[in-house]
Amino acid sequence: MDKGYFKEEGLNVEIRPGGIDKNSITLVAAGEDTFGLHDTGSLLLARAQGMPLITIATFFQKHPGGVFGLKDSGIQTLKDFEGKLIGFQEGGPWMLTKAMMKANGVDINSVKTVTVQYDITPLLEGKIDLMTCYATNEPLVARRMGKEPIVFLPADYGVPTASEALFTTEAYLKDNPKVARGMVRAIQRGWEYAMANKEEAVDIVMKYGTELDKAAEMDQLVAEEAHLMTPEVKESGVIGLMTPEKWETIYKVLREQGALETEVDYMKAFTTEYLK
Repeated sequence: MDKGYFKEEGLNVEIRPGGIDKNSITLVAAGEDTFGLHDTGSLLLARAQGMPLITIATFFQKHPGGVFGLKDSGIQTLKDFEGKLIGFQEGGPWMLTKAMMKANGVDINSVKTVTVQYDITPLLEGKIDLMTCYATNEPLVARRMGKEPIVFLPADYGVPTASEALFTTEAYLKDNPKVARGMVRAIQRGWEYAMANKEEAVDIVMKYGTELDKAAEMDQLVAEEAHLMTPEVKESGVIGLMTPEKWETIYKVLREQGALETEVDYMKAFTTEYLK
C-alpha cells in the first residue's frame, strides 16, 4: 500500500489487522472481507464445512509451524522428544508436529503433553521441555531474552506444507478475475521489495502499529525470508508458488489425525491461474 502497488493495479485496498479473535476465514466467507490470509489446513477444513473458499497464492512455501526447545535442555534430535513434556496450542503447528513425530519414528505415546498459551515463560522456567511455535515468532522472542532456541520444523522432516495462503470466495473470483490477479501481483511486488529493502520495509510497518518493537519486527522479517524465498521460488521466479504435493500433504495430515472427517477434493481448493 505504501509503495503504491495496489493503486497501480487499480485497487482501492483497506488492510484490516488480524488477531486471535478475528478469523479471516469466517470474515471472507461472510462477505465482510474480500480477501484473507490464513493457513492451508484451516482452509481445507473450511471447505469441508461448506465454505466455498479458494486459494490463489501461498506466500510461505515452507510452513513456519513446528515445535522448539532450548539448546541447553539437551534436546538435539526428534528421538529426544520421547519422555519429554510438550506444551501445545491446538492448531496447525501441533498437527504438523504430530505428523513429523509419526513420520520419523518417534514413540508418540511416550511424549507427554499439556495445553499452554502463547507465552513462552513455562519453557524458559523449565516447566515444559518443548513448545509448539511459529519459527518466525516464539523462538525469536526466546533469543531476545538471552536463550538460544532449537527449532524442529516438519517441513525439514518429511512433512512439507505451505502457509500464508491468500484466498477469496469462488463466486468473487469468478466475477473479479482482474482484481484477483492485481491483488496477487501487488503482494508479490510488496514481498519482493521488502526482502530487498528490509530497513525501509520495517519503517513502513512501524507506522501502522503503535505498540510494535522495531528490532522485533526486523528479526521477524529476516526470519520470514527462509520461508518465502525458498529454492523452488528462486528457481521458478514465482513468489506465492503452489504445488499439488503440498496441498496433498496437509490433506493427508488432516485425514490421518481425524481433524478432517469427510473427503475433500484438495485440488479444487486452489488455483495457480493467478500466479501466471
